[in-house]
Amino acid sequence: MLIGSLAWCFIVSAGADAAGLSREMGALVAGVSISTFPYNLDVVAKVVSIRDFFVTLFFVALGMQIPMPTMEVIEIALVASAFLVASRFVVVFPILRWLGLGHRTSLLPAINLAQMSEFAMVIASIGVGYQHIDQKAVSILIFVFAITSVASTYLIGYSHPIQQALGGWLRKLGLKDLDEADGEAATPAHAGKDVVLLGFFVEASALVHEYELGAVDGRHPLLDRVLVIDFNPQVHGVLKRRGIACLYGDISHMETLHHADIHGATLVLSTIPDTMLKGTDNMRLLMHARRLCPHAKVIVTANGSAAALGMYEAGADYVFVPRLHSASQMAEIVARALQQGFDEVRDEHIAQLRRRDEVLG
Repeated sequence: MLIGSLAWCFIVSAGADAAGLSREMGALVAGVSISTFPYNLDVVAKVVSIRDFFVTLFFVALGMQIPMPTMEVIEIALVASAFLVASRFVVVFPILRWLGLGHRTSLLPAINLAQMSEFAMVIASIGVGYQHIDQKAVSILIFVFAITSVASTYLIGYSHPIQQALGGWLRKLGLKDLDEADGEAATPAHAGKDVVLLGFFVEASALVHEYELGAVDGRHPLLDRVLVIDFNPQVHGVLKRRGIACLYGDISHMETLHHADIHGATLVLSTIPDTMLKGTDNMRLLMHARRLCPHAKVIVTANGSAAALGMYEAGADYVFVPRLHSASQMAEIVARALQQGFDEVRDEHIAQLRRRDEVLG
């Protein structure tokens, strides 16, 4: 399979060269044709090492042709890099914002795409071969690629605080986010909701589904008490169709929880593990919930036994450990604890955790 695929690539590349096209374009056509077959994944898995080897040689050969950069080339590369990053916000953000996806969902793709593609270097090398561009243009492109590659490493790593800062400036400029677009209509939607879900990911989705499966007369009464706070607009659409109250907001901000008016909540749940949370963690959410609604019971999530015991010591009423609890177990625990209190189930769970002596606990 591997030999046949490589042979097909060389045949099509040679055919493209004979027809007056570039060999690179022939290789692209060969790859597209192979992708239509059911065994394309097997081919990709086997040629990836060969691909990386030749890509490395390509960039080495390209770099050896670049003359010593001048200050003019570096200045142009810096300006071009700034233009490239700015163009992502000018092009990507308005389209996603127009689709109603909110500041966060519109800004993150613009931040994460702020890099020049390495495929541009392939096109540039072809342009040099046909003398459409000179070597100076290639030098500028290489420096732009290097600058944006390094910059995007930090932009992606700090994308959450960057989008928060940009979102704050957009609000000051008068561009409303999804939580402001609803206006006063959002208040009646969550009035009287005393079970608050902080964030909505796969665990919360499974928990809600358990209540939907166990519905009496078509709907479980607990679902009418639930309020979800999350910044995923797609989640909002589905929850609203199912009649579950939800508010748009970033749970990492205490101000978001304050303005959501959860002070009278009976139960606050965080079912998202720390590895998925951005800008906060379950311990901070526990502290925020304790300050905002001191009379509420608080359930948080931990990845292991040691972390769970630490959260119990910090005052959690119950700690959800996804690898130890199923969704049906959590649904039963929450429903029972809302009626009988958390003291019994809390003590049982602490005793179970202390008996566990895992290698990776």
